[in-house]
Amino acid sequence: MRFGWIVGCLVAAACAPTTEVTFTRLDAGSRADVRSTTDLGSSRDAPPNTATDRGPVATPDVGTAPTDVVSVYDTGSAGDAECAMTGACTPRPEGCAARETCGNGLDDNCNGMADDGCPCIPGTAQDCFLGPPGRQGVGQCRNGSQRCEGSGEFGTWSACTMGISPSAEICDSLDNNCDGCVDEGLCCGGALNCPGPGDPRVPDGAPFTLYPLRGERFFTGEVRSWSWTITGGPCDTILPRPTFESIGLDTRDGAFRPSLSGDYTVTLTVVDGAGMSHSCTFIVHIAGPGLRVELCWDTSTTVDLDLYLHSPMNTDPWFSSPAGPLTSVTQASCNWSNCEDHIRGSMGRISWGYANTPVANCMNGPFGPGWSALGYCANPRLDIDNNLSKASGVPENVNVDNPRDGEHFRVMVQNFSGTAAHPMINVYCGGHLRGVLGAAPDTLPDFTGPNGSGSVGAMWRVADVAVRVNAAGETTGCDVTPLHPGAATSGYFVTRSDPSY
Repeated sequence: MRFGWIVGCLVAAACAPTTEVTFTRLDAGSRADVRSTTDLGSSRDAPPNTATDRGPVATPDVGTAPTDVVSVYDTGSAGDAECAMTGACTPRPEGCAARETCGNGLDDNCNGMADDGCPCIPGTAQDCFLGPPGRQGVGQCRNGSQRCEGSGEFGTWSACTMGISPSAEICDSLDNNCDGCVDEGLCCGGALNCPGPGDPRVPDGAPFTLYPLRGERFFTGEVRSWSWTITGGPCDTILPRPTFESIGLDTRDGAFRPSLSGDYTVTLTVVDGAGMSHSCTFIVHIAGPGLRVELCWDTSTTVDLDLYLHSPMNTDPWFSSPAGPLTSVTQASCNWSNCEDHIRGSMGRISWGYANTPVANCMNGPFGPGWSALGYCANPRLDIDNNLSKASGVPENVNVDNPRDGEHFRVMVQNFSGTAAHPMINVYCGGHLRGVLGAAPDTLPDFTGPNGSGSVGAMWRVADVAVRVNAAGETTGCDVTPLHPGAATSGYFVTRSDPSY
């Protein structure tokens, strides 16, 4: 149950809460962004940090705002001339500053862009918040995510997307404009009670685990219809089918089973007994432990790509020769031959010295029956394999549930089919997105080569990932370093018929 000041109404018929907020950019050549209170989005529970978690980035001169800083986040007036507050509530200050502070993922100068004008390493990702800095993590507001775009040594931060920003107050027992006051200026007392960050009704979930959606937790009145919608993460933008299974999305009690880490945005829409529509939008954080690397691509129903994660203990070649991966694959990496529930080839399961983890971490995935038969989840392991025969149109992911502090891993994608594809790699550390590589507009331009039946063909060495683990064994962050060919500071590290590290 969420508590806040309740607003009384002197004349109930006069209540008409605003449901749309306009963000108006004040600078020349600006754009306007109109958002409704039911916008979908996603965010992070952790406070914003730098893209690689290395600490603050030096602050360049990104321009100085006027002395009296004007915020573009105008949620309008939620007050009503016929309503009166039943208790005092002083709104939090917006916290707008004269200039941007780089590396914190915030819109410090309140111009509608987070970390604009700040340098970053292309391919990395960070948490961000699109709203006044003083409203971050207050009420319904949730962090979003932004990635560094560009092809050179330094790039620029993309728009902050998928988060929940301040919006006009509605009668939902939630602080929608994130100023520390609930339903202020409105005549409320309805049956809608929406969750915000940290609400026990919306706990974190885990990959491959069914996540229940219980409508009565958020709406207690008479209902004509229930409707749930779910939006996934980066891979859902290019795959032909969702990265989650859904059940009963047109009923009071629905559910979904996510296959990947990250944030899933859930919207509940209810039509009450009087025909009025009500909605809540909130974030379900799916937190896989340790290091999780995802691969997805646009031609995943016709082209076979394979994900490899190199051992942190050496820099041995990926393959023993330039011959096809079916015959030359080695134990230098976790891959389709040595990391699934069923081991192919004669070399056995790879071992990097980690303890196995409970079978609950993997038993509901595509290889669940095999892991259940073994009685544990291997570390490392490949949970999803898109090889066009067992599965197609799905992502691939490699997991290390309990890496050691300071270990370095290298990510590689091999094009087994050899025909055109635009792969995207997402790196999650401790359940938080820290790298997005190969996504539009920075797609891999030419990832073609010989077929994998006779050559290792095209290989994209994507990035090095250094993990940080605390004394309790929890992965707290990582540094993602995109790889470039030779001594270059830009470009994609793609080779053909070259098995070297």
